Amino acid sequence: MKSVWLSFVIALLVQAGVGGAGLENLATVVDRTSHRASSYDRAGGNIDIISSFAPRASEVLLDTDGPGKITHVWFTFTPFPGNKTALRDLVIRMYWEHSSVPSVEVPLGDFFALGHNKYYTVHSIPVAVGDNRKALNCYWPMPFYKHARIELYNNGRRSIRRIYYHIDYELGSIAADQGLFHAEFRRDKELRTQARHGNVTGEDNYVILETEGRGHYVGCALFIDAQAGGWWGEGDDMIFIDHSERPVIIGTGSEDYFCNAWGYRSAFSYPFYGAPLLEKRPDKGSFTTVYRWHIHDPVRFKKHIRVTIEHLFHPKVVNDYSSVAFWYQMEPIKGRRPLPYAEDNHPRNYEKEPPRPSTFELDGTELEPELQSQGIAARAITAELHDGYKNGGWLRVRTGERGKVEMKIPVPEEGNYRVQLKPVNHIIEGFIEVGLKGSELRRIEKREFSEHKVPYVNLGKVNSKDKKLIIVVGGNSAVGIDHLKVEKVD
Repeated sequence: MKSVWLSFVIALLVQAGVGGAGLENLATVVDRTSHRASSYDRAGGNIDIISSFAPRASEVLLDTDGPGKITHVWFTFTPFPGNKTALRDLVIRMYWEHSSVPSVEVPLGDFFALGHNKYYTVHSIPVAVGDNRKALNCYWPMPFYKHARIELYNNGRRSIRRIYYHIDYELGSIAADQGLFHAEFRRDKELRTQARHGNVTGEDNYVILETEGRGHYVGCALFIDAQAGGWWGEGDDMIFIDHSERPVIIGTGSEDYFCNAWGYRSAFSYPFYGAPLLEKRPDKGSFTTVYRWHIHDPVRFKKHIRVTIEHLFHPKVVNDYSSVAFWYQMEPIKGRRPLPYAEDNHPRNYEKEPPRPSTFELDGTELEPELQSQGIAARAITAELHDGYKNGGWLRVRTGERGKVEMKIPVPEEGNYRVQLKPVNHIIEGFIEVGLKGSELRRIEKREFSEHKVPYVNLGKVNSKDKKLIIVVGGNSAVGIDHLKVEKVD
Protein backbone atom coordinates (compact mmCIF):
# COMPACT_ATOMS: atom_id res chain seq x y z
CA MET A 1 0.00 0.00 0.00
CA LYS A 2 2.82 2.43 0.86
CA SER A 3 4.48 1.91 -2.54
CA VAL A 4 1.20 2.61 -4.33
CA TRP A 5 0.70 5.81 -2.34
CA LEU A 6 4.29 6.92 -2.94
CA SER A 7 3.93 6.38 -6.69
CA PHE A 8 0.72 8.40 -6.65
CA VAL A 9 2.37 11.31 -4.84
CA ILE A 10 5.38 11.28 -7.17
CA ALA A 11 3.09 11.34 -10.19
CA LEU A 12 1.25 14.34 -8.79
CA LEU A 13 4.51 16.13 -8.07
CA VAL A 14 5.74 15.57 -11.60
CA GLN A 15 2.48 16.96 -12.99
CA ALA A 16 2.41 19.89 -10.57
CA GLY A 17 5.62 21.67 -11.44
CA VAL A 18 5.50 23.84 -8.32
CA GLY A 19 7.92 24.83 -5.62
CA GLY A 20 11.27 25.92 -6.97
CA ALA A 21 11.79 24.65 -10.51
CA GLY A 22 9.30 21.75 -10.37
CA LEU A 23 10.30 18.23 -11.36
CA GLU A 24 9.44 18.67 -15.02
CA ASN A 25 11.90 21.59 -15.25
CA LEU A 26 14.50 20.27 -12.84
CA ALA A 27 17.02 19.45 -15.55
CA THR A 28 16.90 22.98 -16.98
CA VAL A 29 20.08 24.89 -16.14
CA VAL A 30 19.36 28.57 -15.49
CA ASP A 31 21.62 31.56 -14.95
CA ARG A 32 20.98 32.19 -11.24
CA THR A 33 23.01 31.92 -8.06
CA SER A 34 21.86 30.05 -4.93
CA HIS A 35 21.77 31.62 -1.47
CA ARG A 36 20.43 31.09 2.03
CA ALA A 37 19.56 33.41 4.90
CA SER A 38 19.49 31.53 8.21
CA SER A 39 19.82 31.81 11.97
CA TYR A 40 23.30 30.24 11.97
CA ASP A 41 25.75 31.24 14.70
CA ARG A 42 27.72 34.20 13.33
CA ALA A 43 30.56 33.39 15.75
CA GLY A 44 31.01 29.92 14.26
CA GLY A 45 29.53 28.04 17.21
CA ASN A 46 26.32 26.07 17.48
CA ILE A 47 23.98 28.72 18.93
CA ASP A 48 22.03 28.85 15.66
CA ILE A 49 19.03 30.75 16.95
CA ILE A 50 17.15 33.95 17.47
CA SER A 51 17.26 33.92 21.26
CA SER A 52 14.78 35.31 23.80
CA PHE A 53 12.63 36.96 21.11
CA ALA A 54 10.85 39.66 23.11
CA PRO A 55 7.21 40.84 22.87
CA ARG A 56 6.71 43.51 20.18
CA ALA A 57 10.18 42.78 18.78
CA SER A 58 10.82 42.27 15.06
CA GLU A 59 13.75 40.57 13.37
CA VAL A 60 14.79 40.97 9.74
CA LEU A 61 15.44 37.48 8.38
CA LEU A 62 16.16 38.38 4.74
CA ASP A 63 16.94 41.70 3.06
CA THR A 64 18.22 41.48 -0.51
CA ASP A 65 18.04 43.27 -3.81
CA GLY A 66 16.64 41.46 -6.84
CA PRO A 67 15.81 40.12 -9.21
CA GLY A 68 15.39 36.68 -7.70
CA LYS A 69 13.07 34.11 -6.21
CA ILE A 70 12.58 32.56 -2.78
CA THR A 71 12.27 28.80 -3.16
CA HIS A 72 11.95 27.40 0.37
CA VAL A 73 11.23 28.65 3.90
CA TRP A 74 11.77 26.56 7.04
CA PHE A 75 11.11 27.37 10.70
CA THR A 76 11.16 25.66 14.05
CA PHE A 77 11.01 27.20 17.51
CA THR A 78 10.67 26.46 21.22
CA PRO A 79 8.56 28.59 23.57
CA PHE A 80 9.21 29.11 27.25
CA PRO A 81 7.22 26.89 29.66
CA GLY A 82 3.49 27.54 29.76
CA ASN A 83 3.35 29.52 26.50
CA LYS A 84 0.46 27.95 24.57
CA THR A 85 -0.07 30.71 22.01
CA ALA A 86 3.28 31.03 20.23
CA LEU A 87 1.95 29.67 16.91
CA ARG A 88 -0.53 32.54 16.74
CA ASP A 89 1.69 35.19 18.39
CA LEU A 90 4.65 34.87 16.01
CA VAL A 91 3.93 36.68 12.73
CA ILE A 92 5.72 36.38 9.39
CA ARG A 93 5.86 39.47 7.19
CA MET A 94 7.09 39.71 3.59
CA TYR A 95 7.69 42.93 1.68
CA TRP A 96 8.38 43.16 -2.05
CA GLU A 97 9.81 45.96 -4.22
CA HIS A 98 10.53 48.33 -1.27
CA SER A 99 6.83 48.54 -0.42
CA SER A 100 6.02 49.80 3.08
CA VAL A 101 2.98 47.49 3.22
CA PRO A 102 3.65 43.79 3.84
CA SER A 103 2.34 41.56 1.07
CA VAL A 104 2.32 38.78 3.68
CA GLU A 105 1.36 39.36 7.31
CA VAL A 106 0.14 36.10 8.82
CA PRO A 107 0.55 34.32 12.17
CA LEU A 108 3.35 31.82 11.70
CA GLY A 109 1.35 28.70 12.54
CA ASP A 110 -1.57 29.65 10.31
CA PHE A 111 0.81 30.42 7.44
CA PHE A 112 1.91 26.77 7.59
CA ALA A 113 -1.73 25.54 7.86
CA LEU A 114 -1.46 25.01 11.64
CA GLY A 115 -4.63 26.53 13.07
CA HIS A 116 -6.09 26.61 16.58
CA ASN A 117 -2.58 26.88 18.15
CA LYS A 118 -2.19 23.15 17.49
CA TYR A 119 0.63 21.08 16.04
CA TYR A 120 -0.10 18.32 13.51
CA THR A 121 1.45 16.97 10.33
CA VAL A 122 0.62 18.45 6.91
CA HIS A 123 1.63 16.61 3.73
CA SER A 124 0.91 18.95 0.82
CA ILE A 125 2.98 20.28 -2.04
CA PRO A 126 3.40 23.98 -1.12
CA VAL A 127 3.17 23.53 2.68
CA ALA A 128 4.53 20.64 4.74
CA VAL A 129 4.80 20.10 8.48
CA GLY A 130 7.09 17.25 9.44
CA ASP A 131 6.67 14.26 11.69
CA ASN A 132 8.19 16.30 14.54
CA ARG A 133 5.23 18.71 14.04
CA LYS A 134 7.47 21.67 14.77
CA ALA A 135 9.29 21.41 11.42
CA LEU A 136 7.49 24.02 9.30
CA ASN A 137 8.22 24.07 5.55
CA CYS A 138 6.91 26.25 2.71
CA TYR A 139 7.60 25.75 -1.01
CA TRP A 140 5.44 28.51 -2.51
CA PRO A 141 7.68 30.14 -5.16
CA MET A 142 8.14 33.84 -4.36
CA PRO A 143 9.69 35.84 -7.20
CA PHE A 144 10.70 39.48 -6.81
CA TYR A 145 12.12 42.06 -9.21
CA LYS A 146 13.74 44.83 -7.18
CA HIS A 147 13.85 43.84 -3.54
CA ALA A 148 12.72 41.29 -0.91
CA ARG A 149 12.52 41.64 2.85
CA ILE A 150 11.19 39.04 5.29
CA GLU A 151 10.63 39.79 8.96
CA LEU A 152 9.45 37.91 12.02
CA TYR A 153 7.40 39.80 14.61
CA ASN A 154 6.35 38.82 18.14
CA ASN A 155 2.71 39.86 18.45
CA GLY A 156 2.28 38.25 21.88
CA ARG A 157 2.94 39.11 25.52
CA ARG A 158 5.69 36.53 26.11
CA SER A 159 9.20 36.08 24.81
CA ILE A 160 9.96 33.06 22.61
CA ARG A 161 12.96 31.02 23.73
CA ARG A 162 14.60 29.74 20.52
CA ILE A 163 13.79 30.34 16.84
CA TYR A 164 15.61 28.63 13.97
CA TYR A 165 15.04 29.46 10.30
CA HIS A 166 16.26 28.90 6.73
CA ILE A 167 15.22 31.00 3.75
CA ASP A 168 16.57 29.56 0.49
CA TYR A 169 16.56 31.84 -2.54
CA GLU A 170 18.06 32.45 -5.97
CA LEU A 171 19.33 35.68 -7.52
CA GLY A 172 19.17 36.23 -11.25
CA SER A 173 16.75 37.30 -13.95
CA ILE A 174 13.10 36.28 -13.83
CA ALA A 175 10.41 36.57 -16.47
CA ALA A 176 8.42 39.81 -16.62
CA ASP A 177 5.11 38.01 -16.11
CA GLN A 178 5.83 36.70 -12.61
CA GLY A 179 3.34 37.73 -9.92
CA LEU A 180 4.32 38.69 -6.39
CA PHE A 181 3.36 36.28 -3.61
CA HIS A 182 0.72 37.44 -1.13
CA ALA A 183 -1.04 35.97 1.89
CA GLU A 184 -3.70 37.33 4.22
CA PHE A 185 -5.06 36.16 7.58
CA ARG A 186 -8.72 36.81 8.40
CA ARG A 187 -10.88 35.89 11.34
CA ASP A 188 -14.46 36.15 12.60
CA LYS A 189 -14.55 34.73 16.13
CA GLU A 190 -18.31 35.15 16.53
CA LEU A 191 -19.74 33.88 13.27
CA ARG A 192 -23.43 33.00 13.20
CA THR A 193 -25.46 31.29 10.49
CA GLN A 194 -26.87 32.97 7.41
CA ALA A 195 -30.34 32.74 5.90
CA ARG A 196 -30.60 29.32 4.26
CA HIS A 197 -32.35 30.33 1.04
CA GLY A 198 -32.00 32.87 -1.71
CA ASN A 199 -28.34 33.89 -1.37
CA VAL A 200 -27.28 34.94 -4.84
CA THR A 201 -25.11 37.97 -4.01
CA GLY A 202 -22.91 36.55 -1.23
CA GLU A 203 -23.70 39.62 0.86
CA ASP A 204 -23.13 38.03 4.29
CA ASN A 205 -20.65 35.33 3.29
CA TYR A 206 -17.40 34.77 5.18
CA VAL A 207 -14.72 36.57 3.15
CA ILE A 208 -11.51 34.60 2.61
CA LEU A 209 -9.88 37.14 0.28
CA GLU A 210 -10.60 40.49 -1.31
CA THR A 211 -7.94 42.37 -3.26
CA GLU A 212 -7.50 44.83 -6.12
CA GLY A 213 -5.04 44.17 -8.92
CA ARG A 214 -4.18 41.62 -11.59
CA GLY A 215 -3.19 38.10 -10.69
CA HIS A 216 -4.53 34.73 -9.59
CA TYR A 217 -5.77 33.14 -6.38
CA VAL A 218 -3.99 29.89 -5.49
CA GLY A 219 -5.80 28.61 -2.43
CA CYS A 220 -6.52 28.85 1.27
CA ALA A 221 -6.52 27.13 4.61
CA LEU A 222 -9.66 27.40 6.72
CA PHE A 223 -9.78 26.78 10.48
CA ILE A 224 -13.16 26.21 12.18
CA ASP A 225 -13.75 26.06 15.92
CA ALA A 226 -17.33 24.75 15.93
CA GLN A 227 -19.71 24.59 18.83
CA ALA A 228 -22.01 21.59 19.26
CA GLY A 229 -24.39 21.59 16.28
CA GLY A 230 -22.01 23.81 14.32
CA TRP A 231 -21.40 21.58 11.27
CA TRP A 232 -20.05 24.02 8.75
CA GLY A 233 -19.99 22.05 5.48
CA GLU A 234 -23.25 23.11 3.82
CA GLY A 235 -22.26 26.59 2.66
CA ASP A 236 -21.37 27.18 -1.01
CA ASP A 237 -18.15 28.82 -2.13
CA MET A 238 -18.75 32.00 -4.18
CA ILE A 239 -15.97 33.80 -6.02
CA PHE A 240 -16.57 37.25 -7.52
CA ILE A 241 -14.15 38.36 -10.25
CA ASP A 242 -13.47 41.90 -11.49
CA HIS A 243 -16.30 43.48 -9.46
CA SER A 244 -18.98 41.11 -10.76
CA GLU A 245 -22.34 41.49 -8.99
CA ARG A 246 -22.99 37.75 -9.02
CA PRO A 247 -20.44 35.01 -8.35
CA VAL A 248 -18.52 33.95 -11.44
CA ILE A 249 -17.58 30.70 -9.70
CA ILE A 250 -20.06 29.04 -7.37
CA GLY A 251 -19.88 25.64 -5.73
CA THR A 252 -22.15 23.12 -4.04
CA GLY A 253 -20.96 23.04 -0.43
CA SER A 254 -18.03 23.84 1.79
CA GLU A 255 -16.59 20.34 2.03
CA ASP A 256 -17.07 20.12 -1.75
CA TYR A 257 -14.93 23.24 -2.24
CA PHE A 258 -12.23 21.59 -0.16
CA CYS A 259 -12.44 18.62 -2.57
CA ASN A 260 -14.06 16.13 -0.21
CA ALA A 261 -17.63 14.76 -0.17
CA TRP A 262 -20.29 13.71 2.32
CA GLY A 263 -18.51 15.14 5.32
CA TYR A 264 -15.27 13.99 6.95
CA ARG A 265 -14.60 10.67 8.64
CA SER A 266 -10.92 10.97 9.55
CA ALA A 267 -8.00 13.35 9.13
CA PHE A 268 -6.01 13.19 5.87
CA SER A 269 -3.48 15.28 3.97
CA TYR A 270 -3.03 15.13 0.18
CA PRO A 271 -0.84 17.20 -2.18
CA PHE A 272 -3.59 19.65 -3.22
CA TYR A 273 -6.27 19.34 -0.55
CA GLY A 274 -6.72 17.90 2.89
CA ALA A 275 -8.19 17.95 6.38
CA PRO A 276 -5.12 17.42 8.56
CA LEU A 277 -6.99 18.18 11.79
CA LEU A 278 -10.40 16.75 12.75
CA GLU A 279 -10.68 16.79 16.53
CA LYS A 280 -13.81 16.35 18.63
CA ARG A 281 -13.95 17.97 22.04
CA PRO A 282 -15.61 16.84 25.29
CA ASP A 283 -18.07 19.76 24.97
CA LYS A 284 -19.26 18.15 21.68
CA GLY A 285 -17.64 20.93 19.67
CA SER A 286 -14.80 20.35 17.24
CA PHE A 287 -11.60 21.74 15.73
CA THR A 288 -11.22 21.43 11.96
CA THR A 289 -8.49 22.45 9.55
CA VAL A 290 -9.04 22.12 5.80
CA TYR A 291 -6.97 23.39 2.87
CA ARG A 292 -7.37 23.65 -0.90
CA TRP A 293 -4.50 24.64 -3.20
CA HIS A 294 -5.47 25.87 -6.71
CA ILE A 295 -2.22 24.76 -8.29
CA HIS A 296 -3.62 23.25 -11.49
CA ASP A 297 -6.70 25.50 -11.40
CA PRO A 298 -5.71 29.01 -10.26
CA VAL A 299 -8.52 31.56 -10.30
CA ARG A 300 -7.53 34.45 -12.58
CA PHE A 301 -8.54 38.08 -12.10
CA LYS A 302 -7.67 41.28 -13.99
CA LYS A 303 -8.89 43.99 -11.60
CA HIS A 304 -10.35 42.50 -8.46
CA ILE A 305 -11.27 39.26 -6.72
CA ARG A 306 -13.48 38.44 -3.75
CA VAL A 307 -13.35 34.85 -2.48
CA THR A 308 -16.19 34.00 -0.09
CA ILE A 309 -17.96 31.03 1.44
CA GLU A 310 -21.38 30.65 3.01
CA HIS A 311 -21.73 29.71 6.68
CA LEU A 312 -24.79 27.64 7.41
CA PHE A 313 -25.37 25.90 10.74
CA HIS A 314 -27.77 25.86 13.71
CA PRO A 315 -29.15 29.34 14.51
CA LYS A 316 -28.05 29.16 18.16
CA VAL A 317 -24.48 28.21 17.33
CA VAL A 318 -21.56 30.69 17.28
CA ASN A 319 -18.51 29.36 15.42
CA ASP A 320 -14.99 30.80 15.27
CA TYR A 321 -13.67 31.00 11.69
CA SER A 322 -10.14 31.97 10.68
CA SER A 323 -8.37 31.56 7.37
CA VAL A 324 -5.28 32.28 5.30
CA ALA A 325 -5.61 33.08 1.60
CA PHE A 326 -2.67 32.78 -0.83
CA TRP A 327 -2.43 34.56 -4.18
CA TYR A 328 -0.13 36.24 -6.71
CA GLN A 329 -0.54 39.68 -8.21
CA MET A 330 1.63 41.98 -10.27
CA GLU A 331 1.95 44.83 -7.75
CA PRO A 332 2.22 44.79 -3.96
CA ILE A 333 -1.05 45.49 -2.17
CA LYS A 334 -1.57 49.11 -1.10
CA GLY A 335 -2.82 48.52 2.45
CA ARG A 336 -4.02 45.96 4.97
CA ARG A 337 -5.75 45.87 8.34
CA PRO A 338 -3.42 45.32 11.32
CA LEU A 339 -3.62 42.03 13.19
CA PRO A 340 -5.27 42.16 16.63
CA TYR A 341 -2.75 42.08 19.47
CA ALA A 342 -2.02 39.07 21.68
CA GLU A 343 -5.13 37.53 23.31
CA ASP A 344 -7.44 39.49 20.99
CA ASN A 345 -6.15 37.25 18.20
CA HIS A 346 -5.88 33.98 20.14
CA PRO A 347 -8.11 31.06 19.19
CA ARG A 348 -11.26 30.75 21.25
CA ASN A 349 -10.63 27.29 22.70
CA TYR A 350 -6.88 26.82 22.50
CA GLU A 351 -5.27 24.41 24.95
CA LYS A 352 -4.61 26.35 28.14
CA GLU A 353 -2.56 25.33 31.15
CA PRO A 354 -4.66 23.09 33.44
CA PRO A 355 -5.83 24.56 36.76
CA ARG A 356 -3.04 24.59 39.29
CA PRO A 357 -3.17 22.17 42.21
CA SER A 358 -2.79 23.48 45.74
CA THR A 359 0.95 22.67 45.55
CA PHE A 360 2.70 23.64 42.31
CA GLU A 361 5.90 24.86 40.70
CA LEU A 362 6.22 27.93 38.51
CA ASP A 363 8.90 28.86 36.00
CA GLY A 364 10.15 32.40 36.50
CA THR A 365 9.56 33.22 32.83
CA GLU A 366 5.80 32.73 33.28
CA LEU A 367 5.69 36.00 35.26
CA GLU A 368 6.83 38.06 32.25
CA PRO A 369 3.44 39.19 30.84
CA GLU A 370 1.92 40.19 34.20
CA LEU A 371 4.96 42.28 35.12
CA GLN A 372 5.08 43.93 31.71
CA SER A 373 1.39 44.81 31.99
CA GLN A 374 2.35 46.81 35.12
CA GLY A 375 5.02 48.71 33.18
CA ILE A 376 7.87 46.73 34.75
CA ALA A 377 10.79 45.84 32.49
CA ALA A 378 10.70 42.05 32.77
CA ARG A 379 12.31 39.82 30.15
CA ALA A 380 12.56 36.04 29.75
CA ILE A 381 16.16 35.07 28.95
CA THR A 382 17.18 31.90 27.09
CA ALA A 383 19.86 29.64 28.58
CA GLU A 384 21.27 26.23 27.79
CA LEU A 385 19.92 23.35 29.87
CA HIS A 386 23.44 22.53 31.08
CA ASP A 387 23.78 26.09 32.46
CA GLY A 388 21.93 24.95 35.56
CA TYR A 389 18.56 26.66 35.28
CA LYS A 390 15.44 24.63 35.96
CA ASN A 391 13.90 24.87 32.46
CA GLY A 392 16.56 26.38 30.22
CA GLY A 393 15.77 30.00 30.93
CA TRP A 394 15.20 32.64 33.60
CA LEU A 395 13.40 35.95 34.19
CA ARG A 396 15.26 39.24 34.46
CA VAL A 397 13.33 41.91 36.38
CA ARG A 398 14.62 45.49 36.36
CA THR A 399 13.62 47.31 39.53
CA GLY A 400 14.38 50.77 38.10
CA GLU A 401 13.50 53.83 40.19
CA ARG A 402 11.14 51.75 42.32
CA GLY A 403 14.02 49.96 44.00
CA LYS A 404 11.63 47.07 44.68
CA VAL A 405 9.12 45.20 42.52
CA GLU A 406 6.00 43.30 43.59
CA MET A 407 5.14 40.11 41.71
CA LYS A 408 1.65 38.62 42.00
CA ILE A 409 1.36 34.81 42.02
CA PRO A 410 -2.20 33.45 41.52
CA VAL A 411 -3.08 30.44 43.69
CA PRO A 412 -6.05 28.08 43.24
CA GLU A 413 -7.70 28.77 46.60
CA GLU A 414 -7.47 30.85 49.74
CA GLY A 415 -5.34 29.64 52.60
CA ASN A 416 -1.78 29.48 53.92
CA TYR A 417 1.11 28.88 51.51
CA ARG A 418 4.82 28.31 51.85
CA VAL A 419 6.93 29.81 49.03
CA GLN A 420 10.45 28.94 47.90
CA LEU A 421 12.34 30.91 45.25
CA LYS A 422 15.45 29.96 43.28
CA PRO A 423 17.28 33.22 42.40
CA VAL A 424 19.74 33.74 39.57
CA ASN A 425 23.19 34.09 41.08
CA HIS A 426 25.35 35.50 38.31
CA ILE A 427 23.64 38.90 37.97
CA ILE A 428 23.72 39.70 41.70
CA GLU A 429 25.85 42.75 42.49
CA GLY A 430 26.64 42.43 46.17
CA PHE A 431 23.24 41.22 47.35
CA ILE A 432 19.52 41.14 46.53
CA GLU A 433 16.46 41.17 48.77
CA VAL A 434 13.50 38.80 48.35
CA GLY A 435 10.48 38.00 50.48
CA LEU A 436 6.72 37.87 50.84
CA LYS A 437 4.79 41.12 51.11
CA GLY A 438 4.12 41.89 54.75
CA SER A 439 7.11 39.83 55.91
CA GLU A 440 10.74 40.68 56.43
CA LEU A 441 12.83 40.45 53.26
CA ARG A 442 15.68 37.96 53.04
CA ARG A 443 19.11 39.23 52.03
CA ILE A 444 20.80 36.98 49.43
CA GLU A 445 24.47 37.58 48.70
CA LYS A 446 26.23 36.62 45.49
CA ARG A 447 28.09 33.32 45.81
CA GLU A 448 31.07 32.01 43.95
CA PHE A 449 29.46 29.01 42.31
CA SER A 450 27.47 28.11 39.21
CA GLU A 451 23.71 28.23 38.77
CA HIS A 452 23.59 24.42 39.21
CA LYS A 453 24.28 24.83 42.91
CA VAL A 454 22.05 27.80 43.71
CA PRO A 455 19.70 26.69 46.51
CA TYR A 456 16.04 27.59 46.87
CA VAL A 457 15.39 30.36 49.38
CA ASN A 458 12.55 29.67 51.82
CA LEU A 459 10.50 32.87 51.90
CA GLY A 460 8.26 31.59 54.69
CA LYS A 461 4.48 31.35 54.89
CA VAL A 462 1.74 33.78 53.95
CA ASN A 463 -2.05 33.77 53.95
CA SER A 464 -3.89 34.40 50.71
CA LYS A 465 -7.40 35.76 51.10
CA ASP A 466 -7.82 36.85 47.50
CA LYS A 467 -6.19 33.84 45.75
CA LYS A 468 -3.01 35.82 45.24
CA LEU A 469 0.47 35.83 46.76
CA ILE A 470 2.81 38.80 46.43
CA ILE A 471 6.57 38.36 46.26
CA VAL A 472 8.82 41.41 46.70
CA VAL A 473 12.26 41.59 45.07
CA GLY A 474 14.85 44.38 45.14
CA GLY A 475 18.34 45.34 46.23
CA ASN A 476 19.84 45.43 42.70
CA SER A 477 18.96 47.31 39.55
CA ALA A 478 18.07 43.87 38.14
CA VAL A 479 17.00 40.66 39.87
CA GLY A 480 16.95 37.22 38.23
CA ILE A 481 14.33 34.57 39.01
CA ASP A 482 14.79 30.97 37.92
CA HIS A 483 12.00 28.99 39.54
CA LEU A 484 9.42 28.97 42.35
CA LYS A 485 7.79 26.31 44.52
CA VAL A 486 4.44 27.05 46.13
CA GLU A 487 2.98 24.67 48.75
CA LYS A 488 -0.36 24.93 50.51
CA VAL A 489 -0.01 24.24 54.24
CA ASP A 490 -2.47 23.93 57.14
